[in-house]
Amino acid sequence: MVEAFFGFKKTPFGDSPDPKQLFPSQAWNQVKARLQFLVDHRGAGLITGEVGSGKSTAARSFTAGLNPNLFKVMYLHWTPGSALDLLRQVALELDLEPAHFRGDLARQISQAIVRLNQSKKQHPLLICDEAQLLCHPALEQLPLLLNFDMDSSRYLTLLLVGQPLLRRTLSLQMHEPLRQRIAVQYHLEGLSREELDAHLAHQLKAAGVTQPLFDDTARQALYQATKGILRKVNKLALTALRLAAARKAHQVGEAILLDATTEAML
Repeated sequence: MVEAFFGFKKTPFGDSPDPKQLFPSQAWNQVKARLQFLVDHRGAGLITGEVGSGKSTAARSFTAGLNPNLFKVMYLHWTPGSALDLLRQVALELDLEPAHFRGDLARQISQAIVRLNQSKKQHPLLICDEAQLLCHPALEQLPLLLNFDMDSSRYLTLLLVGQPLLRRTLSLQMHEPLRQRIAVQYHLEGLSREELDAHLAHQLKAAGVTQPLFDDTARQALYQATKGILRKVNKLALTALRLAAARKAHQVGEAILLDATTEAML
């Protein structure tokens, strides 16, 4: 209904945006620069942000552009578990049959990582999403995966992605070994008021529509309701367009936007 009414070629403001059509906000450019530095120089990185700020999208979009012949991306979307559970997941990502005991499993993973670098010339990049859910022993295990005794080579790149709680967890003394290895970090904020306008236009254009579908009052109300958090912006914008189409309104005004805010439960 929305597509036909407004003449969209595809639905705008989707949950899974095309990496090639991401709006180049200042925050996204900052994240991209840091991630590029991380893969060039290796080590560990940290990306945090509020729920819906675009952390996972940024990580997935960046890694989608890496050469699969040069990088092996291992993506763990974490749920609470033990350090052994974490190692088993890493082993599976490395196409290994996980060993039974933790020490054997850690050695198995380390050997596989070295083989990837030396034999296949492929560098592994381990991404732990929702890393604020990792238990303390699991976080304490991560520096060991980065440590290859007296060998100065960096065989593994680690990216931790999570909510602000992750930063507070890493500030604890027990996680000093991991914190010292973090070479790049960034905290994602919401879009600015000016960026929100540009994001709306960018998304509509990507969907095949160039005329503005949100008036000034609607854009201001949208920003006030979402504070520029991407997931909230996209959800509310699409809800507002659906309501406008149902009411045969060719532009979203403040009244429709406020009704959409109630329906979207923001």
